[in-house]
Amino acid sequence: MKSLHVSGNRRKLLTGTASIGAASALVLALDACSTDTGGAAASETASTATEAPDFKSLETAEEIWDALLEGNRRWAAGESAHPGADAETRQALVEGQAPRAAVFTCVDSRVAPELVFDTGVGDIMVTRTAANTFDPLVSESVSYGPAALDAPLLVVLGHQKCGAVTAAHDALAAAEDGEEAEDHGYELPEIVASLTPAYEAAETESGDPVDAMISANVALTVQALKEHPNLAELVADGALTVVGAVYSLETGAVTEIEA
Repeated sequence: MKSLHVSGNRRKLLTGTASIGAASALVLALDACSTDTGGAAASETASTATEAPDFKSLETAEEIWDALLEGNRRWAAGESAHPGADAETRQALVEGQAPRAAVFTCVDSRVAPELVFDTGVGDIMVTRTAANTFDPLVSESVSYGPAALDAPLLVVLGHQKCGAVTAAHDALAAAEDGEEAEDHGYELPEIVASLTPAYEAAETESGDPVDAMISANVALTVQALKEHPNLAELVADGALTVVGAVYSLETGAVTEIEA
């Protein structure tokens, strides 16, 4: 099979400007002043709606996963609280860290777990590779949070429209048909090899083949992590829960999958 290449798309960012006249600005300012009480009430409601939990107080994997999903709901609704982003929190973590969850996900710039789950500095430990592909070196990074820092939850997070999975799928499908893989200008032979089991596992699934491959890759990675030497005993003892999920770029929502 020919080496696979892939390159990023360059897009033009269109920006626009809008202006408002001085008289209109004055009217808006006066209106805001005249409805100060309502504005304050609305602000208080918004603050309540975006309140985030203190992750340090969460003990069980179920509590932590629920908190992550609640944070994701805030993110998807455009109501992120952005907790733990202040100088005081940063300073408090100088002497050490105690993340309550580890997240293994893709390098895609649109999938930042700290934003997707609306968490703060020190809440989660994140490892990222293209298509969250897995090898011995990566596995030691992923397992560090649970094994060394006692994080009771590990989340494997795939995502919609993953470029690496799409490229690997196209290359493997072309090889099956006896065709040459499209040359995109960036070699990914190791990633294609790593994703081959997911391609094979997804072949019998209905629906979009790339979506099926993304979910299959998450499920296979969850199983591999459960059996990893650093984690297997923790999983067997119930001290560690490993969860698989997929993130939608379109809706911003995270959906747990069976793994």
